[in-house]
Amino acid sequence: MKQIIVYDIPDDVTRTRVSHILEDFGYTRLQYSVFVGARTQNTLEELSLVILDIIKDNEADIRVFQICEKCERKIMVVSRIGIDVDLEVMFPCP
Repeated sequence: MKQIIVYDIPDDVTRTRVSHILEDFGYTRLQYSVFVGARTQNTLEELSLVILDIIKDNEADIRVFQICEKCERKIMVVSRIGIDVDLEVMFPCP
C-alpha cells in the first residue's frame, strides 16, 4: 500500500534527520515536506520507532496517510510542472 508522509518540524537539524531517514527507508520526496512510497505495516512501525527516537522531545508533527489502490486512482494533481512521474500523469503546461 502506498503512503504519503507529511511533516512540520521547526528544528532544522531534526527536520533534516527525519528527511534522511525517510529517504533511507526508500521514500521519495514529492514536495519539500512531503514524501511518497510504499512499505509494509511492519516497516512503517519500524520507521515510526526510528522517527520517535530522532524527534525525542522536539516539536514535530509527522503524519502518514495510507492510500489504497482504489483511492490512489482518485488522486488529482494540479501542476504547472507538467509531469508527475510517480502517478504517471501528464498535465499541459500553459
